[in-house]
Amino acid sequence: MKNSLWLILVALSCLFSCGSKEEKISNKPLSEQQFEFEIYDSLVVDYLGNLYLGDISPDGKTILLIQEFSDSILIINESGNILNHFTRKGDGPGFYKSGRLSPPVFLSNTEFAIPADRGLYCYDMDGNPTRSFFPTFYPTTSLINYFDQKTILHQGKIYYPWEGRLADSLGVEGRALQPLINRIEILDLATGLFSPALPFPKESKFSSSEVSYLNINYTTSLSSRSDTLFVSFRNDPNLYAYSFSNLDSPASVLPIPFPEHLPTQPKSADKYGQYEMPDLYVTSINAFEATEKNRFLISYSRGLKKEEYDEVFGLIAKDRKEGYKKLREINTSGMVIFDGKTLSSIIREPEELGHSFVFVSENEIWFTPDYDLVEKDYLVLYKTRLVSK
Repeated sequence: MKNSLWLILVALSCLFSCGSKEEKISNKPLSEQQFEFEIYDSLVVDYLGNLYLGDISPDGKTILLIQEFSDSILIINESGNILNHFTRKGDGPGFYKSGRLSPPVFLSNTEFAIPADRGLYCYDMDGNPTRSFFPTFYPTTSLINYFDQKTILHQGKIYYPWEGRLADSLGVEGRALQPLINRIEILDLATGLFSPALPFPKESKFSSSEVSYLNINYTTSLSSRSDTLFVSFRNDPNLYAYSFSNLDSPASVLPIPFPEHLPTQPKSADKYGQYEMPDLYVTSINAFEATEKNRFLISYSRGLKKEEYDEVFGLIAKDRKEGYKKLREINTSGMVIFDGKTLSSIIREPEELGHSFVFVSENEIWFTPDYDLVEKDYLVLYKTRLVSK
C-alpha cells in the first residue's frame, strides 16, 4: 500500500511539474520561444522513388502521394500499404492534359480532386473519373507551386485562386487589371458554376491603379478555419481574414512583423512587362496554414537585396556549391509561427525532413524525406508535432 501511494504521489508530482513547465513556455512571447518539428512517429511505404505528400483523408485513414517525375498517384492506408497506383495525366475523358497546379485534395473519404490548368478533375479511390468542372474562361496561374495546398472546401463549394477571367480584355497583369480582378474562383459542386470573388483589399498595395506590379509577386495562397477564409499575397506582409459570407472586404488585417521585408518594386508603365530574376527575390509568403490554436504556420523567404543578388549569383557563376551555400545563408527561409501579433524565429527541422508536408494540426504534421540526404529502398513518412523548447 505504501509503495502504491508513493507511486501515485510521484506521478502527480511529474504531472504538476510538466504542466508548470509547459505553462511557463506557453506564457513566453513567441519571439522568446524556440519551436521545432519533433518526430514522434513514422510510416514506412514499400516504394523506391521520390514521392511527395498530397493530402490526408478526413478520417485520417488514407494518404495521397505524388510521384515526382511521372505525376502518378499512390494511395496508401494508415499502415503504409499501397492500395492503388495510377496516372491520370494525359489524353482522354477525365484526364488532365497539361499540368497539375497544386496537390490533390480529398473532397470526402472516397473522392479526391486535382486542380489543373483547365479546371478541377475528380476521381474515386481506384482512379476512376467521377466528375470534372471547367470554367467558361481558360484558367491560368502566375506562379505554380506543386506543393502548396490552395484548395479550400467549404459547405459544398471549392475556393481556389484560378486566374484569367479578364485575360481576353485586360491581359494577365497591369495597373488597369489590378483594381478589377478577383483573386479566387468559387466552384459550386452542386451546380458546376464558377463565380469570381475577393478583389484585392484596399489595404493591399496590389490594389493600385497607379502602378503595375509583377503578377508573380501577388500569387495568392489560402487557408481556412471554421467560417473564416485566410488569404495571403506573395510579397504582401499581411494576412487577410474574411468571413465566407463576405469576400468583398476583409473582416480583419493581420500585419506580419517580418524581421526584414524586401518589397517588390512596381513600374509606372501600363504593364509590368519583362522582368528580371532579381524581381523574384523579394520577401515571399510561400504558403501558410491556419492552426487550431488560432495561430498560423507560415513558410517564407527573406529574399535578396540587389547588391546581395549580384554577389551571390556572381559567386554561383564561379563556384556553384559555394554560391548556393551563400544563397542559403543570406536568403533566410523556413517556417515560423505567427499568433496575429508576434512572430517566432524559424522553426528547427530535423535534417531528415523534406519540404513536402501535410498539416493536420499542430500535433500532427506529416513530412516526406529530404531526398538529397536519404537514399533508401523504401519511403519513410515522418509524423511530427510542433514543440516549444
